[in-house]
Amino acid sequence: MRDMTSGEPYGHLWRYALPLLLGNWLQLAYNAVDSIIAGRFIGQNALAAEGIAAGMKSVGDSKTPLKFLMFSALLNAGLDLIFLGLLGFGIVCSAVTTVIAEAVSAGLAAYYMATRERALSPFGSRWKVDGDILASILKYGLPSALQQTIQPVCKVLIQGQVNALGVSSIAAFNAVTRVDDFACIPEQGIGASISTYVAQNRGAGRKDRIRPGYRAGVTLGLMYYVVICAVGLFLRRPIVSMFVTGSGADEVVRLGSEYLGVMAFFYLWPALTNAVQGFFRGMGKMFTTVVFTFVQASIRTVSTMILAPRMGIVGIAWSCLIGWSIMLFFETIYYFITCKKLGLPRKEMGT
Repeated sequence: MRDMTSGEPYGHLWRYALPLLLGNWLQLAYNAVDSIIAGRFIGQNALAAEGIAAGMKSVGDSKTPLKFLMFSALLNAGLDLIFLGLLGFGIVCSAVTTVIAEAVSAGLAAYYMATRERALSPFGSRWKVDGDILASILKYGLPSALQQTIQPVCKVLIQGQVNALGVSSIAAFNAVTRVDDFACIPEQGIGASISTYVAQNRGAGRKDRIRPGYRAGVTLGLMYYVVICAVGLFLRRPIVSMFVTGSGADEVVRLGSEYLGVMAFFYLWPALTNAVQGFFRGMGKMFTTVVFTFVQASIRTVSTMILAPRMGIVGIAWSCLIGWSIMLFFETIYYFITCKKLGLPRKEMGT
Protein backbone atom coordinates (compact mmCIF):
# COMPACT_ATOMS: atom_id res chain seq x y z
CA MET A 1 0.00 0.00 0.00
CA ARG A 2 1.20 3.53 -0.80
CA ASP A 3 2.57 5.44 2.20
CA MET A 4 0.59 8.69 2.37
CA THR A 5 1.97 9.91 5.70
CA SER A 6 4.57 12.17 4.08
CA GLY A 7 4.84 14.17 0.91
CA GLU A 8 2.43 16.31 -1.05
CA PRO A 9 -1.24 15.29 -0.50
CA TYR A 10 -2.29 16.10 -4.08
CA GLY A 11 0.23 13.67 -5.54
CA HIS A 12 -0.79 10.83 -3.24
CA LEU A 13 -4.51 11.35 -3.80
CA TRP A 14 -4.23 11.68 -7.56
CA ARG A 15 -2.02 8.58 -8.01
CA TYR A 16 -4.35 6.56 -5.78
CA ALA A 17 -7.56 7.87 -7.34
CA LEU A 18 -6.57 7.55 -11.00
CA PRO A 19 -6.72 3.72 -11.17
CA LEU A 20 -10.04 3.87 -9.32
CA LEU A 21 -11.36 6.35 -11.87
CA LEU A 22 -10.18 4.17 -14.76
CA GLY A 23 -11.83 1.17 -13.18
CA ASN A 24 -15.05 3.12 -12.67
CA TRP A 25 -15.07 4.35 -16.26
CA LEU A 26 -14.48 0.86 -17.62
CA GLN A 27 -17.21 -0.59 -15.46
CA LEU A 28 -19.64 2.15 -16.43
CA ALA A 29 -18.79 1.79 -20.10
CA TYR A 30 -19.38 -1.93 -19.65
CA ASN A 31 -22.88 -1.20 -18.36
CA ALA A 32 -23.63 1.51 -20.92
CA VAL A 33 -22.75 -0.72 -23.87
CA ASP A 34 -25.70 -3.00 -23.14
CA SER A 35 -28.08 -0.05 -23.08
CA ILE A 36 -26.69 1.58 -26.22
CA ILE A 37 -26.75 -1.60 -28.29
CA ALA A 38 -30.14 -2.67 -26.96
CA GLY A 39 -31.63 0.76 -27.55
CA ARG A 40 -30.30 1.12 -31.09
CA PHE A 41 -30.90 -2.39 -32.35
CA ILE A 42 -34.06 -3.36 -30.46
CA GLY A 43 -35.73 -0.03 -29.70
CA GLN A 44 -36.86 2.20 -26.84
CA ASN A 45 -38.97 -0.56 -25.24
CA ALA A 46 -35.79 -2.59 -24.78
CA LEU A 47 -33.95 0.44 -23.47
CA ALA A 48 -36.72 0.96 -20.95
CA ALA A 49 -36.44 -2.68 -19.88
CA GLU A 50 -32.68 -2.24 -19.41
CA GLY A 51 -33.31 0.42 -16.78
CA ILE A 52 -35.71 -1.66 -14.52
CA ALA A 53 -33.68 -4.57 -10.93
CA ALA A 54 -30.05 -2.88 -12.72
CA GLY A 55 -27.13 -3.12 -10.35
CA MET A 56 -23.87 -1.27 -10.18
CA LYS A 57 -20.54 -3.06 -9.88
CA SER A 58 -17.18 -1.87 -8.68
CA VAL A 59 -13.55 -2.89 -9.00
CA GLY A 60 -10.38 -2.69 -7.00
CA ASP A 61 -7.50 -0.31 -7.45
CA SER A 62 -4.71 -2.47 -8.90
CA LYS A 63 -3.68 -2.64 -12.52
CA THR A 64 -4.39 -6.35 -12.85
CA PRO A 65 -8.13 -6.12 -12.09
CA LEU A 66 -8.31 -3.28 -14.61
CA LYS A 67 -6.92 -5.58 -17.28
CA PHE A 68 -9.48 -8.27 -16.52
CA LEU A 69 -12.24 -5.68 -16.49
CA MET A 70 -11.12 -4.28 -19.84
CA PHE A 71 -11.13 -7.76 -21.34
CA SER A 72 -14.58 -8.44 -19.93
CA ALA A 73 -15.95 -5.13 -21.23
CA LEU A 74 -14.61 -5.74 -24.74
CA LEU A 75 -15.93 -9.30 -24.76
CA ASN A 76 -19.34 -8.13 -23.57
CA ALA A 77 -19.48 -5.45 -26.27
CA GLY A 78 -18.47 -7.93 -28.96
CA LEU A 79 -21.06 -10.48 -27.89
CA ASP A 80 -23.75 -7.78 -27.76
CA LEU A 81 -22.95 -6.65 -31.30
CA ILE A 82 -23.07 -10.22 -32.57
CA PHE A 83 -26.17 -11.51 -30.79
CA LEU A 84 -28.23 -8.31 -30.57
CA GLY A 85 -26.97 -6.38 -33.58
CA LEU A 86 -26.26 -9.04 -36.20
CA LEU A 87 -28.41 -11.98 -35.15
CA GLY A 88 -31.29 -9.92 -33.78
CA PHE A 89 -31.88 -11.72 -30.49
CA GLY A 90 -34.02 -10.00 -27.84
CA ILE A 91 -33.25 -8.07 -24.69
CA VAL A 92 -32.81 -11.24 -22.61
CA CYS A 93 -29.69 -11.96 -24.61
CA SER A 94 -28.14 -8.77 -23.21
CA ALA A 95 -28.15 -10.34 -19.74
CA VAL A 96 -26.75 -13.60 -21.12
CA THR A 97 -23.80 -11.88 -22.81
CA THR A 98 -23.03 -10.02 -19.60
CA VAL A 99 -23.02 -13.25 -17.60
CA ILE A 100 -20.76 -14.95 -20.16
CA ALA A 101 -18.30 -12.06 -20.23
CA GLU A 102 -18.13 -11.82 -16.44
CA ALA A 103 -17.79 -15.60 -16.06
CA VAL A 104 -14.85 -15.72 -18.46
CA SER A 105 -13.22 -12.75 -16.75
CA ALA A 106 -13.76 -14.28 -13.29
CA GLY A 107 -12.26 -17.57 -14.44
CA LEU A 108 -9.16 -15.86 -15.79
CA ALA A 109 -8.82 -13.78 -12.62
CA ALA A 110 -9.10 -16.91 -10.45
CA TYR A 111 -6.44 -18.67 -12.53
CA TYR A 112 -4.14 -15.67 -12.26
CA MET A 113 -4.62 -15.48 -8.51
CA ALA A 114 -3.95 -19.19 -8.05
CA THR A 115 -0.80 -19.23 -10.18
CA ARG A 116 0.73 -15.76 -9.82
CA GLU A 117 -0.48 -14.41 -6.46
CA ARG A 118 -0.17 -17.40 -4.15
CA ALA A 119 -0.55 -15.23 -1.05
CA LEU A 120 -4.09 -14.42 -2.16
CA SER A 121 -4.97 -17.96 -3.15
CA PRO A 122 -7.25 -19.67 -0.56
CA PHE A 123 -5.94 -23.19 -1.05
CA GLY A 124 -4.34 -25.77 1.24
CA SER A 125 -3.06 -24.44 4.55
CA ARG A 126 -4.13 -20.91 3.65
CA TRP A 127 -7.80 -21.89 3.96
CA LYS A 128 -8.39 -20.68 7.52
CA VAL A 129 -10.15 -17.85 9.29
CA ASP A 130 -8.36 -15.39 11.56
CA GLY A 131 -10.82 -14.38 14.27
CA ASP A 132 -9.27 -10.96 14.95
CA ILE A 133 -9.15 -10.04 11.27
CA LEU A 134 -12.71 -11.27 10.77
CA ALA A 135 -13.89 -9.13 13.68
CA SER A 136 -12.26 -6.05 12.16
CA ILE A 137 -13.77 -6.80 8.77
CA LEU A 138 -17.23 -7.13 10.28
CA LYS A 139 -16.80 -3.98 12.36
CA TYR A 140 -16.05 -1.82 9.34
CA GLY A 141 -17.65 -3.91 6.63
CA LEU A 142 -21.17 -4.27 7.98
CA PRO A 143 -21.90 -0.53 8.13
CA SER A 144 -20.47 -0.18 4.64
CA ALA A 145 -22.61 -3.06 3.39
CA LEU A 146 -25.68 -1.50 4.98
CA GLN A 147 -24.87 1.79 3.32
CA GLN A 148 -24.53 0.09 -0.07
CA THR A 149 -27.99 -1.46 0.28
CA ILE A 150 -29.68 1.89 0.89
CA GLN A 151 -29.02 3.36 -2.54
CA PRO A 152 -30.34 0.37 -4.57
CA VAL A 153 -33.55 0.39 -2.53
CA CYS A 154 -33.85 4.12 -3.21
CA LYS A 155 -33.33 3.51 -6.94
CA VAL A 156 -36.01 0.84 -7.03
CA LEU A 157 -38.54 3.17 -5.41
CA ILE A 158 -37.61 5.99 -7.78
CA GLN A 159 -37.83 3.64 -10.75
CA GLY A 160 -41.38 2.86 -9.72
CA GLN A 161 -42.23 6.56 -10.05
CA VAL A 162 -40.55 6.70 -13.45
CA ASN A 163 -42.46 3.66 -14.68
CA ALA A 164 -45.72 5.54 -14.17
CA LEU A 165 -44.57 8.24 -16.62
CA GLY A 166 -44.59 6.01 -19.70
CA VAL A 167 -42.15 4.18 -21.97
CA SER A 168 -40.48 7.31 -23.36
CA SER A 169 -39.70 8.59 -19.87
CA ILE A 170 -38.43 5.19 -18.78
CA ALA A 171 -36.12 4.96 -21.79
CA ALA A 172 -34.90 8.53 -21.33
CA PHE A 173 -34.29 7.99 -17.62
CA ASN A 174 -32.28 4.84 -18.27
CA ALA A 175 -30.08 6.75 -20.71
CA VAL A 176 -29.46 9.75 -18.47
CA THR A 177 -28.77 7.68 -15.37
CA ARG A 178 -25.78 6.25 -17.25
CA VAL A 179 -24.47 9.82 -17.40
CA ASP A 180 -25.32 10.25 -13.71
CA ASP A 181 -23.21 7.18 -13.00
CA PHE A 182 -20.25 8.63 -14.92
CA ALA A 183 -20.55 11.70 -12.72
CA CYS A 184 -21.21 10.21 -9.29
CA ILE A 185 -19.41 6.85 -9.19
CA PRO A 186 -15.94 8.21 -10.10
CA GLU A 187 -16.51 10.87 -7.46
CA GLN A 188 -16.95 7.98 -5.05
CA GLY A 189 -13.50 6.82 -6.16
CA ILE A 190 -12.08 10.19 -5.16
CA GLY A 191 -13.88 9.79 -1.84
CA ALA A 192 -12.19 6.39 -1.41
CA SER A 193 -8.78 7.97 -1.96
CA ILE A 194 -9.60 10.51 0.75
CA SER A 195 -10.59 7.66 3.07
CA THR A 196 -7.26 5.90 2.59
CA TYR A 197 -5.27 9.11 3.00
CA VAL A 198 -7.10 10.14 6.17
CA ALA A 199 -6.94 6.64 7.67
CA GLN A 200 -3.19 6.32 7.10
CA ASN A 201 -2.38 9.69 8.60
CA ARG A 202 -4.76 9.15 11.51
CA GLY A 203 -3.08 5.81 12.23
CA ALA A 204 0.37 7.37 11.99
CA GLY A 205 -0.57 10.16 14.37
CA ARG A 206 -0.15 12.80 11.64
CA LYS A 207 -3.26 14.79 12.55
CA ASP A 208 -1.73 17.88 11.00
CA ARG A 209 -1.95 16.28 7.54
CA ILE A 210 -5.61 15.22 7.67
CA ARG A 211 -7.44 18.46 6.92
CA PRO A 212 -4.98 19.63 4.21
CA GLY A 213 -5.34 16.22 2.55
CA TYR A 214 -9.10 16.39 2.77
CA ARG A 215 -9.10 19.81 1.11
CA ALA A 216 -6.84 18.44 -1.63
CA GLY A 217 -9.35 15.65 -2.23
CA VAL A 218 -12.20 18.15 -2.41
CA THR A 219 -10.24 20.08 -5.03
CA LEU A 220 -9.84 16.93 -7.14
CA GLY A 221 -13.57 16.32 -6.87
CA LEU A 222 -14.32 19.87 -8.00
CA MET A 223 -11.98 19.49 -10.97
CA TYR A 224 -13.81 16.35 -12.03
CA TYR A 225 -17.13 18.11 -11.57
CA VAL A 226 -16.15 20.86 -14.02
CA VAL A 227 -15.37 18.26 -16.68
CA ILE A 228 -18.51 16.14 -16.22
CA CYS A 229 -20.71 19.25 -15.98
CA ALA A 230 -19.41 20.54 -19.30
CA VAL A 231 -19.87 17.15 -20.96
CA GLY A 232 -23.38 16.70 -19.62
CA LEU A 233 -24.43 20.24 -20.50
CA PHE A 234 -23.00 20.69 -23.97
CA LEU A 235 -23.18 17.12 -25.27
CA ARG A 236 -26.48 16.08 -23.72
CA ARG A 237 -28.37 15.57 -26.98
CA PRO A 238 -25.65 13.50 -28.73
CA ILE A 239 -25.22 11.43 -25.58
CA VAL A 240 -28.90 10.57 -25.24
CA SER A 241 -29.13 9.97 -29.00
CA MET A 242 -26.60 7.15 -28.69
CA PHE A 243 -29.05 5.12 -26.64
CA VAL A 244 -32.09 5.08 -28.91
CA THR A 245 -33.14 5.24 -32.55
CA GLY A 246 -36.23 4.71 -34.64
CA SER A 247 -39.84 5.48 -33.72
CA GLY A 248 -40.21 7.62 -30.62
CA ALA A 249 -36.50 8.48 -30.45
CA ASP A 250 -37.07 12.24 -30.71
CA GLU A 251 -39.24 12.26 -27.60
CA VAL A 252 -36.72 10.19 -25.65
CA VAL A 253 -33.90 12.54 -26.68
CA ARG A 254 -35.98 15.59 -25.73
CA LEU A 255 -36.80 14.25 -22.27
CA GLY A 256 -33.25 13.11 -21.61
CA SER A 257 -31.80 16.43 -22.76
CA GLU A 258 -34.10 18.37 -20.46
CA TYR A 259 -33.01 16.23 -17.52
CA LEU A 260 -29.28 16.61 -18.25
CA GLY A 261 -29.64 20.33 -18.87
CA VAL A 262 -30.61 20.65 -15.21
CA MET A 263 -28.68 17.78 -13.64
CA ALA A 264 -25.32 18.79 -15.12
CA PHE A 265 -25.16 21.69 -12.66
CA PHE A 266 -26.18 19.50 -9.74
CA TYR A 267 -23.20 17.11 -10.05
CA LEU A 268 -21.32 19.52 -7.78
CA TRP A 269 -23.24 18.23 -4.75
CA PRO A 270 -22.18 14.53 -4.93
CA ALA A 271 -18.59 15.70 -5.51
CA LEU A 272 -18.75 17.40 -2.12
CA THR A 273 -20.78 14.77 -0.28
CA ASN A 274 -18.53 11.92 -1.45
CA ALA A 275 -15.48 13.86 -0.26
CA VAL A 276 -16.83 14.46 3.22
CA GLN A 277 -18.05 10.86 3.43
CA GLY A 278 -14.51 9.79 2.58
CA PHE A 279 -13.26 11.88 5.48
CA PHE A 280 -15.66 10.24 7.92
CA ARG A 281 -14.76 6.73 6.73
CA GLY A 282 -11.08 7.52 7.09
CA MET A 283 -11.74 8.69 10.63
CA GLY A 284 -13.45 5.39 11.39
CA LYS A 285 -16.92 6.93 11.67
CA MET A 286 -18.63 4.31 9.52
CA PHE A 287 -22.03 4.52 11.16
CA THR A 288 -22.06 8.27 10.55
CA THR A 289 -21.89 7.71 6.80
CA VAL A 290 -24.77 5.22 7.01
CA VAL A 291 -26.99 7.74 8.81
CA PHE A 292 -26.27 10.54 6.35
CA THR A 293 -26.81 8.24 3.36
CA PHE A 294 -30.13 7.07 4.78
CA VAL A 295 -31.26 10.67 5.30
CA GLN A 296 -30.28 11.63 1.75
CA ALA A 297 -31.93 8.58 0.15
CA SER A 298 -35.13 8.98 2.14
CA ILE A 299 -35.54 12.66 1.31
CA ARG A 300 -34.67 12.02 -2.33
CA THR A 301 -37.27 9.27 -2.59
CA VAL A 302 -40.05 11.27 -0.94
CA SER A 303 -39.22 14.31 -3.07
CA THR A 304 -39.38 12.17 -6.21
CA MET A 305 -42.84 10.93 -5.26
CA ILE A 306 -43.97 14.55 -5.01
CA LEU A 307 -42.17 16.11 -7.97
CA ALA A 308 -42.01 13.35 -10.63
CA PRO A 309 -45.79 13.25 -11.28
CA ARG A 310 -45.76 17.03 -11.72
CA MET A 311 -42.44 17.64 -13.50
CA GLY A 312 -41.57 14.32 -15.12
CA ILE A 313 -38.00 13.03 -14.93
CA VAL A 314 -36.71 16.59 -14.46
CA GLY A 315 -38.41 16.45 -11.07
CA ILE A 316 -36.09 13.57 -10.17
CA ALA A 317 -33.08 15.82 -10.80
CA TRP A 318 -34.49 18.41 -8.40
CA SER A 319 -35.21 15.64 -5.89
CA CYS A 320 -31.54 14.63 -6.02
CA LEU A 321 -30.54 18.23 -5.34
CA ILE A 322 -32.84 18.42 -2.33
CA GLY A 323 -31.52 15.19 -0.83
CA TRP A 324 -27.87 16.05 -1.47
CA SER A 325 -28.27 19.59 -0.11
CA ILE A 326 -29.75 18.46 3.21
CA MET A 327 -27.15 15.71 3.50
CA LEU A 328 -24.30 18.15 2.80
CA PHE A 329 -25.65 20.70 5.27
CA PHE A 330 -25.54 18.31 8.21
CA GLU A 331 -22.32 16.63 7.05
CA THR A 332 -20.54 19.98 6.92
CA ILE A 333 -21.64 20.89 10.43
CA TYR A 334 -20.52 17.51 11.77
CA TYR A 335 -17.20 17.78 9.90
CA PHE A 336 -16.28 20.99 11.73
CA ILE A 337 -17.50 19.54 15.03
CA THR A 338 -15.28 16.49 14.50
CA CYS A 339 -12.25 18.57 13.55
CA LYS A 340 -12.66 20.76 16.64
CA LYS A 341 -13.29 17.83 18.97
CA LEU A 342 -10.22 15.93 17.76
CA GLY A 343 -8.01 19.00 17.51
CA LEU A 344 -7.25 18.65 13.81
CA PRO A 345 -5.21 21.68 12.72
CA ARG A 346 -6.15 23.56 9.55
CA LYS A 347 -2.59 23.57 8.20
CA GLU A 348 0.12 20.97 8.08
CA MET A 349 3.04 21.59 10.41
CA GLY A 350 5.79 23.51 8.70
CA THR A 351 3.48 25.01 6.07
